[in-house]
Amino acid sequence: MTENDADRQLAELRVENERLRGLLRQRGIEAADAALVSSRKDYQHERELATEQARTIQAEHRADAQAERADRALTQRNDLSAIHAALVSNAEFNRQILENSTDCIKVLDLEGRLEFMSAGGMRIMEIDDFSRFMACPWVEFWHGEYREKAQQAVGAAKAGDVGQFEGQTPTAKGNMRWWEVIVSPVRGRDGAVEKLLSISRDITARHEADHRQRVLFEEMHHRVKNTLTTIIGIVQQSFRNAPSMAEAESAVCERLFALGTAHDLLIRNEWISADLRDVVTGALSAYVGETALVTAKGDSLQLTSRAALTVAMLLNELATNAVKYGAWATKNGHVEIGWQVEGDELRFCWHEHHGPCVEPPKRCGFGTRLLQELLPDALAGTATLHYEPSGFIFELHAPVASLTTLTLVTETDISRAKLRGRRQ
Repeated sequence: MTENDADRQLAELRVENERLRGLLRQRGIEAADAALVSSRKDYQHERELATEQARTIQAEHRADAQAERADRALTQRNDLSAIHAALVSNAEFNRQILENSTDCIKVLDLEGRLEFMSAGGMRIMEIDDFSRFMACPWVEFWHGEYREKAQQAVGAAKAGDVGQFEGQTPTAKGNMRWWEVIVSPVRGRDGAVEKLLSISRDITARHEADHRQRVLFEEMHHRVKNTLTTIIGIVQQSFRNAPSMAEAESAVCERLFALGTAHDLLIRNEWISADLRDVVTGALSAYVGETALVTAKGDSLQLTSRAALTVAMLLNELATNAVKYGAWATKNGHVEIGWQVEGDELRFCWHEHHGPCVEPPKRCGFGTRLLQELLPDALAGTATLHYEPSGFIFELHAPVASLTTLTLVTETDISRAKLRGRRQ
């Protein structure tokens, strides 16, 4: 091979080498470009994936936040529901208290005018429509000395203290009642008195019980005096008629025992029904020792326990008067008792003989009113008292039906009779 051929081949090799290098460069660039493109695609995909992940995370965060808000809202709703239920329950509880309370609960303004009254208070005050009493001055419902006490109680409450008193005033329907009243201040947030709270409690039963107790003491005093007088008469009669001291002592003991039995009869309200003849015998057994001192005759008539008690009280009063002023105050005195049923009426008569000369009393005392008014009224009957010079006579007419449907005389009735007697 010649030198020219070698140079030519060398030149061709160089050209080919350059071509190959170019191809390599071209392919490298394309590969690089392809790699770049691939890389860019991968980057874009990663970015999209990251964006999607971020969106997913944000969505999850939003969902969590929404769930948390929903939980808070549910908790708040449950709390509000519980609070509402508690308020409703408390309101119903308070309503039940106000409605069922036996106290009259009122709210007054600072001028003492009515603004509110509980349902229970309306009931015991017998008020059907409170609107008629709205804004009425509360103190004007009281009268006399009790109005002044009511004004003082309102003044004390306005000053921040508690005013209280007891007074009598009628209900809206005119039924008189006794009340225990407390008036207290109702303060606002600043501590100032804004309203007045008045609570009235019906204490009529307590006052009536106190009154009955006072009357009972008076009646006990009356009975003790009569009992002592009766005992003196029993002792005198026993010693006057007894042939010896031993017999006199025995007669006194027997009659005092009978007197106790008679008083038991007067207080046993649950006593069973009894025959009128037994009632007469039992009531008078303490006052007579000899059958000659009393004669009792009448029809058999079954009395209720209350009727029997009332008749026994009548006989006790008649016998006491006979011992003190009448036939049994003398040695030869005698009492004739008789009764009979005529149609639907009982006629009862007590007739004294051979006692002191009888004169009408100058003053109508309590015992006389018992005989003439209270006890006969309890039997729905009428009584007549005759003060004949030869002897006192008591007559009672009463319907037989009333002996089974009567109302026993009460201590209040006795007290009223005493007051009427004092006025006269």
